[in-house]
Amino acid sequence: MPVILFATRNPFKAKLFEVSFHAYGFEMTTLHETSIRSEPFSESGKTAVENALAKAQIYHGRSHPWVFGDDAGLEIDALNGEPGLHARRWNGTFPDDVDDQTWLNYMLDRMKDIPLEKRTAAFVSGWALITPDGGEYVHEVRSPFQIATRPIRAISKGSPISAVRIGPEDDLKHRQAQIQEEWKRWGILERLSTA
Repeated sequence: MPVILFATRNPFKAKLFEVSFHAYGFEMTTLHETSIRSEPFSESGKTAVENALAKAQIYHGRSHPWVFGDDAGLEIDALNGEPGLHARRWNGTFPDDVDDQTWLNYMLDRMKDIPLEKRTAAFVSGWALITPDGGEYVHEVRSPFQIATRPIRAISKGSPISAVRIGPEDDLKHRQAQIQEEWKRWGILERLSTA
């Protein structure tokens, strides 16, 4: 099986995508699981797609001919699109290593007076796949959802929003299924395998 390097150290993101890569016949590894030294990376792109591609480009090469990069922002409608592209840092409010509970508490406090029907949001994700021949393929994904007024499940490590995202009880399986469907819609791996 070919190995695809997912250019992330986030364990939750790894779980989200692993099922899809296996479905397409790939073994997946991450920066956390390899001996690759993390390169300094500044998320300076204006979009999630630009950041995802920049992440993938850093690690693509002979040792890792298949590389996937992902970047995701979070737009909360009642907060005028905050936190936006730099969701984890909440546009400079927090450092990169803010813990999940601190982030979640801040978000819930900011939304404490917002009624349930107005607690709409969307993940805005950029995906970038670089192939052995250097081909670069990008895709944008918008995934709307609603935010509960209080935690409805435990936090999935690396994704504080998982505790308040309204949906099926098993948030991870639900998100994995959504990602699998989006890969089908994009169709890039099918096209590459028949080229």
